[in-house]
Amino acid sequence: MGARKGWQGLLGAGLGWVLAVGAPGGAEAAPWRSVLYPSTWKPGDTRPGNASQFLHDFSYAGYRMRQAEPPVRMDRVLDVTQAPYFADNTGASDVTAVLQQALDDAGALVGGGVVYLPRGTYRVAPPTGKAYALYLGKSNVVLRGQGATATFLYNSATDMRGKRVVLVAPRESTVSWTSGATGTTALTQDAPNQATRVQVASVTGYAVGTWVVVRADLTPARSEELNMGTTWTALPGPAFYRQVVAVDAATRTLTLDIPLRLGLLVRDAARVYRIPAHLSEVGIEHLSIGMRENPTAGTGEEDYTVPGTGAYAMHDSAAVLMNHVVDGWIRGVNSYRPPSNTQDVHLLSNGIDLNSARNVTVDACEMDKPQYKGGGGNGYLYSIRSSDSLIKDSVAFGGRHNFDFRSMHTTGNVLFNNRASNGEKVSDFHMHLSAANLVDNTTLYQERFEAADRSPYGTTSHGVTTTQSVFWNTNGAKAPAYGGTSVVRSQQYGQGYVIGMRGSVTTVDVSVTTKTAPADLAEVATSGNELVPQSLYVDQVQKRLGRAGEHDARALVYQAENLKPTSAGDVSSTAVEAGAELGGLRYHNTGAVGAKVTYTLYPRTVGTFAVQVRTKRNATRGQYQLDVGGVGVGGTRDEYASTTAYAEAELGTVTFTDLEPKLVTFTVVGKNAASTGYNVALDAIRLVRR
Repeated sequence: MGARKGWQGLLGAGLGWVLAVGAPGGAEAAPWRSVLYPSTWKPGDTRPGNASQFLHDFSYAGYRMRQAEPPVRMDRVLDVTQAPYFADNTGASDVTAVLQQALDDAGALVGGGVVYLPRGTYRVAPPTGKAYALYLGKSNVVLRGQGATATFLYNSATDMRGKRVVLVAPRESTVSWTSGATGTTALTQDAPNQATRVQVASVTGYAVGTWVVVRADLTPARSEELNMGTTWTALPGPAFYRQVVAVDAATRTLTLDIPLRLGLLVRDAARVYRIPAHLSEVGIEHLSIGMRENPTAGTGEEDYTVPGTGAYAMHDSAAVLMNHVVDGWIRGVNSYRPPSNTQDVHLLSNGIDLNSARNVTVDACEMDKPQYKGGGGNGYLYSIRSSDSLIKDSVAFGGRHNFDFRSMHTTGNVLFNNRASNGEKVSDFHMHLSAANLVDNTTLYQERFEAADRSPYGTTSHGVTTTQSVFWNTNGAKAPAYGGTSVVRSQQYGQGYVIGMRGSVTTVDVSVTTKTAPADLAEVATSGNELVPQSLYVDQVQKRLGRAGEHDARALVYQAENLKPTSAGDVSSTAVEAGAELGGLRYHNTGAVGAKVTYTLYPRTVGTFAVQVRTKRNATRGQYQLDVGGVGVGGTRDEYASTTAYAEAELGTVTFTDLEPKLVTFTVVGKNAASTGYNVALDAIRLVRR
């Protein structure tokens, strides 16, 4: 159980403001490590002399606990534009029923299937009495487009209160992490924080592979220990969705697949129970979702409670909700502005919502510009109410809260290499002690990220919002427009950590309240550019699996299928192929020397970057020259190969002195004598910080 903060911590609390600085006199700084993460670190280690300070093992976050990547399925593909569906892909007519039939058909197949939406616009809306437009309710089903710049899912309904464009959830209504389930088995010993073994009254009915919830109540005693008085006793307590990996009948012990993130006490009715199966092996990929704007007046802060207002109709809507899903994924899914919208808005309210989900990977997504950003939980672009899930290489722009953690079952999640930009308010740990989450190599552009005491807010006080969470190597790219001097604010219950800051804005606020003293540990005296390792998540995955499970934290990754060409007369197209990095590829359909395709890339920090390009080579490819901002990078690249092969080449370096968008152009300059064409097949672009 986390250490309680009390008068002893208050005695040592200072002002709590820390300014990250580089090496004195402009000298090159030496590599440095956190006091919590020596090279010999292993799970369970604590800081010498202070056992209350330690780092959780976050390496379990993501699809299949990072033991595999989400698959690119090429089997049992149902093309909705073909028989028997013949879906209209012009956007002229509503195709909700047709797409739903395809999803149901895929779910009825042995082993599931892929519902494929080729290039075009597909108009949908929630049917009468339904809280969703499309419902994916069976395991092993994938909803796939041809690419985020090619396939557009257009929600034409403007009254979306409490509704989602795509709902992914089991059909069983009894699935819950926080129910008062019958048939519970009591723990007979307290389970400490980070435990993987729990001792129970009986192991009868439990076997290897059984899915369980391990949880406890928020008793008055526990609420008081969290410095919340008795205000939290109506809330569900901590809950962990786990799989049993070993059963010891002699000691009545269950071994769990992922450590607990908070201690559970017998005093608080700590218990375990079986739970109906979640959906698994489900995905949404390679498409964009846009929502028709609501034309009704009334979008004030509290208008979501007033029937007849626009806010009331938009309240609590979302593009995607994954609910009670394990081992799922969302990749290459963007929001977009439908042509029908007179305002520059993409969504009515919320973007991607992971609720009571586990081991979901969200990769290379971008959610932007909600219309309603009022109170009551609106305008949240990535809502994280899950366990051990991973959001990586993704972007949030212009939300009320761009990234948001909330609820006590929200633990073990990782944000890796994302960009939070231009939020109306902060990205944050929002409420109710969402413990032990990692914000790793996040870029904050006109944005702040907070783990603050939010006791004044909420019908039930939001209170202390997290404990043992980590901000690792945060990149402060530009100060928030809403003011304040810090880009990271950390006021965590027990202990919290800000380790490594880099960029042009690096001020950290670790001031305290009476509920959060002592101050959180801030190791920011030397630039995060020299922090070893650059990513805590990447290094922990390497330690646990014995192999690299993630790309270099210094890399900014741009998937080609997500990039919309800016040049007139688009001569490119997207495709889904198994060998591509995330299953998506962009073809430059060029037929002669001089043809070019230009993209806009957004750098996240100034400095020098190595430019790496991953392509698919074969006997029909041409030769290209790359330039960034009109300056050539590297020489001519010959894409010819006698056999098909994916290859990554480092072309040279570029230096960015500002964070303005950069134009990146591929120009065909010739072809190998043995080649039969001039095409270029682009998979991904990486800018690797030097």
